[in-house]
Amino acid sequence: MSMNKTKVADMRNLLKSITLVLLLSVVVPFVYPSIAAVYAQEQNDPNCIREVDENSDVWQFRESYVPKKYNPTPEYMVFVDLAVLILIMVAGMFFVLKRKHSRYIKFLAIFTLVYLGLVRGGCICPVGVITNVTIGMITPKLVGLATLLVFISPLVIAFFAGRVFCSSGCPLGAVQHIFYKKRKHIQLPLVVNKIVRVVPILILVATIYFAIKSTYFLACQLEPYKALFFTGHVWFEQILALVSGNPMEPKFLSAFGIFSWSYLALILVVGYWIPRPFCRLLCPYGVLVGFVSMFSFNPRKIDNEKCTLCTACQKICPTQSILIDRKNKITKLSNYDCIQCNLCSDTCKTNAI
Repeated sequence: MSMNKTKVADMRNLLKSITLVLLLSVVVPFVYPSIAAVYAQEQNDPNCIREVDENSDVWQFRESYVPKKYNPTPEYMVFVDLAVLILIMVAGMFFVLKRKHSRYIKFLAIFTLVYLGLVRGGCICPVGVITNVTIGMITPKLVGLATLLVFISPLVIAFFAGRVFCSSGCPLGAVQHIFYKKRKHIQLPLVVNKIVRVVPILILVATIYFAIKSTYFLACQLEPYKALFFTGHVWFEQILALVSGNPMEPKFLSAFGIFSWSYLALILVVGYWIPRPFCRLLCPYGVLVGFVSMFSFNPRKIDNEKCTLCTACQKICPTQSILIDRKNKITKLSNYDCIQCNLCSDTCKTNAI
């Protein structure tokens, strides 16, 4: 009985050996040329990393090594971005002064989000510029001309047409302008809204203080959209590198961690129901633009003779800059809070704004 089992086992081993030989005879002719081609390519490729023999001449590998070339972003691009920003704000100023439909402002916001936000990674950052300029007041050589112009240009436009930058040229504002519920959004109680207006002022003071004290970018840490902008910038560079024939990482890269993305998701959800939470709660640059807008040559105002006190403009205003008291027949429009989105002009049927 044991002899039969031994014979069966020997037959199985013999069949396995024959099968292995047949398999190798079929696979090797197809695989070997590929292996040989790869090996030959590696031998001819100076960038290929190989194990170096201790007794060989290391210098021959060093002399033949060609490092991969990475081209940094040209310095002139910052002036290109500045020119794009100025063109956007000039177009926005034209749409505001001519009281064009709000869809034109939205088109500008979409372009701002795509180019300045995603393609350029939010490089036109009004939040960070405050710290840069504050540091430059102490050490002027640390602030470039482009940075100074980015800081000043929205303020100059505000003298002529109010906070056009906030609705048209700011990538942070563009995100909030696009992703919010226009109809039936939640308006804060008047007392709460007055308290909320003080917070950005305190953050502006704190931003300047920490910039002087320790060159710390406080407001940038509070800005929730950088994870979106930096990730979009990386994806754009990946696509550009792939098209140019120099692919980067073969995977989707993302900037920052789970906390930053959770913070962004929270702000987007809040902003859907309560418009522009960052502008109204945190943005220190909005305080400066809002202050200048109070002295604008062309302030937005309500014509009391045409106004029917229907409160349609008050209901649609994303920053609650319009207050209508139907009982006492009083209308107020705060150019400090108004972001020049033209939504109120669209809504008013009597052209009172």
